[in-house]
Amino acid sequence: MRKSIGIILIIFFSLNLISCKSEDTEKVNEPMSKGGDALGDVLDPVGDGLNDAGDGLNDGLNDLTGGGSAGGGSESGSDEDVPIIHTKFIKEIIPGIAGEYGCYLGADIKQTDDGGYIVAGCHAKKAWMMKTDVYGKKQWEKTYSLGVNIPHYLLAPWSVIQTSDGGYLLASHKGVLKTDSSGTMLWKIKGFPGNAGSDPNYEDVIEHSNGNYYLVGGPVSEQAIMVKISPTGSVLKTKFYGGNCVDDIFRSVIESNDGKLIMVGEKSHGNGSYPCAFYFRYYKNIWVVKTGKNGVKIWDKDYGGPALEKGQDIVPTTDSDGYIVLGQKCGHGGRITDCGSVYKAVILKINEEGNQLNETILPLQNMFEYGRAQALANTHLGGYVFVTASVPRERKNEGKLWIKKWGSGEKNMELKIWPNSDGGRSIMRTNDNGFIISDGEYMIKTDSNLSYE
Repeated sequence: MRKSIGIILIIFFSLNLISCKSEDTEKVNEPMSKGGDALGDVLDPVGDGLNDAGDGLNDGLNDLTGGGSAGGGSESGSDEDVPIIHTKFIKEIIPGIAGEYGCYLGADIKQTDDGGYIVAGCHAKKAWMMKTDVYGKKQWEKTYSLGVNIPHYLLAPWSVIQTSDGGYLLASHKGVLKTDSSGTMLWKIKGFPGNAGSDPNYEDVIEHSNGNYYLVGGPVSEQAIMVKISPTGSVLKTKFYGGNCVDDIFRSVIESNDGKLIMVGEKSHGNGSYPCAFYFRYYKNIWVVKTGKNGVKIWDKDYGGPALEKGQDIVPTTDSDGYIVLGQKCGHGGRITDCGSVYKAVILKINEEGNQLNETILPLQNMFEYGRAQALANTHLGGYVFVTASVPRERKNEGKLWIKKWGSGEKNMELKIWPNSDGGRSIMRTNDNGFIISDGEYMIKTDSNLSYE
């Protein structure tokens, strides 16, 4: 018994010594390349497995010592001690800081522990965050020298979460930064780790229950990426995923039902007899990858036909151990312009092993060559809700912002409303069981029945 306790204490203190090692966050980027990472996977497959086991040990020690928290990736974003205030509103997202121009389109919104909201986007060629109260009234806003993808700033997504320490993590196509609860920057990693001159093209970020941050995006060296970062800004792991064709991208990441990672996105494929299509944006499949906590692939599956399918978001199912995937598709004949009238939304249900259980196709998804923004969330009654852009039909008084709620036990609803939306940048269930939505330009707060006025 004493010997066992001694071994546990040695492991505990060793891990703490390792975690206490100081690093300059501007210097933590390890040299990394597509080929080098692949070579490392071949030479040391056991090492990654041991790292995953080490994560499990760390998680166990966190449970004993009180560390580790799911943080800002949770589905409903308010502290239990905060009184629930039922609200509905729609407000335009306009930065109040003077600058050359506002580039807030593409903004992400999450509810915070105090019942308010954190908004992330860009302004005057800088990263930008705004904190609001529960009614969407501004409390503070700040800009950061992270960079903006110009001239494609209107297309670049922004992702923000509130972290378990009360601060915020902002990720963009240019890099990632961490702030405290008042928006003061604590650390920043610009560019892709190991190559600051290369954009990481981050699309999404979560805080895992092990306390670390996971960012996904791409393409970097034409492949999708996952980057694991500690709360202090140390880069713990970078991984590449994809095939032999270009432009593989992860759009979203969540913690899996068993505490690992599930990533969804789009994977390029061939065109007929050509192994890789020249017009690569027109030939893709919905793509889902499950990995361990250090990025070791568990399974990798794509779903689709000979033309165009893209995966955009994913949530756990509420009736089984599986996932709902939201995406889009077009069975074009080689011309992307053919998709204008036949672009469709896709809802896939898969199990924990990635096997497809069913597929639902919905017409009138608004088309955009780079992919139309879509976002997905769980409802409090065990259903699902998505937001995206539809084809507006003014004669039927239908706007472009498309919100659909469905599921067993849910009141199935579908709205197509104004404003003239760019798509569903984000949707999150709020503490009053409504939803906070960003279409990139407006913040829309609904009740559980999707009413916002």
